[in-house]
Amino acid sequence: MLWLPPTPISVVAICADGAASCPQGSQAVAAGSGQDAPDTDPATKPDIEPVPPPAGGLKIGATLRARYDLRFNDVGSAGQRRTSSHLSFDTLALTADYTSDRFFGSAQYRFFGGNFIYGRSAGYDVYPGEVNFLMYAYAGAKLTEQDSLTAGVQPVPFDDRYWGSSILNDLAFVYGMEEVYNLGVKYRRETPRYRIELGFFPSAGPAGFGISRDSSRYSTNIVRADAYVPDGSNNDERDMLIGNVRYTLADRDGTTLHATVSGWLSTIRNADTRRNGSKRVFAASLTAANGPWHAKALIARQDIDPRNPGRNDIISVGGFDSSYNIAAKGHYVFAEVGRAIDTGSLPVEVTPYVNYGRFFKENETFNDSERLDIGAVWMSKGQKRVKVYTEMMLGRNDPYVGAGQFASGAAQGGDNRWKASFMAIFGYSF
Repeated sequence: MLWLPPTPISVVAICADGAASCPQGSQAVAAGSGQDAPDTDPATKPDIEPVPPPAGGLKIGATLRARYDLRFNDVGSAGQRRTSSHLSFDTLALTADYTSDRFFGSAQYRFFGGNFIYGRSAGYDVYPGEVNFLMYAYAGAKLTEQDSLTAGVQPVPFDDRYWGSSILNDLAFVYGMEEVYNLGVKYRRETPRYRIELGFFPSAGPAGFGISRDSSRYSTNIVRADAYVPDGSNNDERDMLIGNVRYTLADRDGTTLHATVSGWLSTIRNADTRRNGSKRVFAASLTAANGPWHAKALIARQDIDPRNPGRNDIISVGGFDSSYNIAAKGHYVFAEVGRAIDTGSLPVEVTPYVNYGRFFKENETFNDSERLDIGAVWMSKGQKRVKVYTEMMLGRNDPYVGAGQFASGAAQGGDNRWKASFMAIFGYSF
């Protein structure tokens, strides 16, 4: 999913060559992730969170981020292939959190724009805040020590909130499976042995402000496509029933092993045909930790019937103020391993990681999408106000890696060649 998440994630998206609102393969999008919530326990995330209050209460915070990009497979204004280097503003995130013995709540709003990602060639006026949107806003009550109920725009309970350590999340974010924020109600029960989460979400979170038709949002949601998307569809997702069950298989001597199964059932409404289709996504995962090591393996099945007026093997999704197509049906596999390194008296903590994801598309004429990410999270000790992500990404038919892959890379595929880029995100929270 990607450049500023609550971990901000970073989304480096490149439009198709010649797109109406993103011509000549110019950059169109960047992304992020958000702040940690009560129902999150990733190994290294989130990367945007205010310093917690000493004993509950209200905490207002902000995170300011910059980024450096080295793109080995970019494209110039005349369409020539080139390597490009950029140092620019990334994001401003404003966060509010409240906790008490009985109640809790959290909200985050993000501001983008004014950098090379949102450039004039893509139709922007290039000023900070030109693209902005609500990431999440929810409130909840602790019913018992084990049970809670949450309402608002919040993370949906499909597996864990974050699947890996990358600031861009992994390839599942591209397909709208990982770190999604929708509007609804969620029940959660957690004991030392198991966790149960079940939510009903009537709709996706609201779109914010930008120049796209329906894609100024953090999550990758099903949207009404922009004009530059070939065979773009006009859909929205409704009445989502999403839940998971996690069971602890082992927890002793510093070793934990969790097994999780998840399901996602919803209605897909097409604005052109006025017909209702469906979305069915299921996943199973194993998450392990042993001392400084962490690992995860996941497999998922996605089956979307969009009831489009044209082809039904693709559907348009969007986020960070741009839209693109994905394959409607396929299987996804993901794996990550990482290790926290003891830095002794040094003022920083570091956790290197490597992960790999691949979407196997059901349509045999489509080229599969893949991403290999080798990175590290650097965080200051103490109040942890400084956080830096460094990542080398290798992608094939990946919308976020390499020019010319954006509009159709996750659907039919791009040029089916491996592309590479390096990114560093620098954040300070106060």
